[in-house]
Amino acid sequence: MSSRGSAELTDVVVLGGGIAGMTAAHRLQRAGADVILLEKQERLGGIVETTTDDGFVVEGGPDSFVTAKGSVLQLASELSLEGEVIPSNPESQGSYVWWDGRLHPLPGGLLLMVPSRLGPLLNSSLMSWRGKIRALKDLALPRASHIGDESLGSFVRRRLGEEVLERIAEPLVAGIHGADPETMSLRASFPRFLEMEAEYRSLILAARRLGARRASNEGRSHFSSFRLGMGQLVTALASALDRVEVRTGADVALFDKADEGYALSLTDGTRITTTAVVLAVPAPVATRLLRPVSRNAASPISEIGQVVNQAVTLAFRTEQLPPLSGSGFVVPAGRGPRIRGVSYLSRKWAGRVPDDGFTLLRVFFPAGTAQDAPVEMARAEILATVGVLAEPVRSWVRIHRQGLHLYTLGHLDRIAAAERALEASPGIALAGAGFYGVGLNECIASGWAAADSALVHLGSGVVSA
Repeated sequence: MSSRGSAELTDVVVLGGGIAGMTAAHRLQRAGADVILLEKQERLGGIVETTTDDGFVVEGGPDSFVTAKGSVLQLASELSLEGEVIPSNPESQGSYVWWDGRLHPLPGGLLLMVPSRLGPLLNSSLMSWRGKIRALKDLALPRASHIGDESLGSFVRRRLGEEVLERIAEPLVAGIHGADPETMSLRASFPRFLEMEAEYRSLILAARRLGARRASNEGRSHFSSFRLGMGQLVTALASALDRVEVRTGADVALFDKADEGYALSLTDGTRITTTAVVLAVPAPVATRLLRPVSRNAASPISEIGQVVNQAVTLAFRTEQLPPLSGSGFVVPAGRGPRIRGVSYLSRKWAGRVPDDGFTLLRVFFPAGTAQDAPVEMARAEILATVGVLAEPVRSWVRIHRQGLHLYTLGHLDRIAAAERALEASPGIALAGAGFYGVGLNECIASGWAAADSALVHLGSGVVSA
């Protein structure tokens, strides 16, 4: 690190201290680059946040990651956290859907929303016989003849019918993405289903084939977490950034081009000149920062929206709860309850409560609800759905104002347009949930890709994975 006049000089500035930005900084550090990481909040990790409170381990963001995608596990290995990865509890397998006034088990063998086994579908109480017969038509339907973006709602309705969309796909997707299937880009959010249709024609046939492969890997949990909660990954990653200058509470007022690359002015008066920049910030923030540098890149990014993410976690004495089955339940929109779902955290993951005498329930709300009295609303809704009469012994509320990004129709085209525009501003790379995938695996992978891009610009080559 050096300075000239009143401006600091560095190789790379990483804007954003969430998982994507931290991952990018870690990779850049390993390659020997001088790096400054700037995060507006007072803590690192973004929406990944774990609170440990009197033996309760409470997640403020995601409570797990998809095991098979691999990026989280690779990062965990780099941080010597392999032994801290835990699978979900076997007894918590299975989820439910609130429909027509009661809970119905999701049909077994679903690949998200696609049946891989016909028996559980035909025996399901969640769907009518008309809906089941319509779903089975997927076995005979041809591949799509058109090429282009399609909404998730259109795709599921076309392949599997209205009931699968309404009773399975919509509540599951809302829980993951907070999005409306009718405006959600399938290509951006679930490209795997397009690939399944292209390769196998029938989604059910594809799911059966993929399900057989999964069965051969029996015993491996589809979702995993960390022994001390997802925040354990953030803590280890922050500790590993020992050669990165990390500044929290750092707000960038202006980002623009400079003779030696790019100049950043912070609200505290600090000025930094850098050769490369990794933008690992929410899409609205990226839009604001990019306007002075590349209005043509900022414009498509400005169309990427976000929704508020709200959850309340409640701790109960187990003896005061009715029997609970599975890992939790989801609620289709407009079906009575004012919640989107409930996760039985302490049934899913070991070590989340001080002892077996307690149970943690996490209640999720649609955007814009429950902001005035979230705990009271959460209690009312779990009373109405699963009959919880007891008073919680503890409660925790988490609201992410800049929560989930929405990948609406045309999302990939917008990202491609922004990337083309940034070719005129070499050394700027995008990373994070606003652009390349909302899951932790995708955020980590995008952080690595952005770091590699910055290293190429610096002339340092690409660090090996």
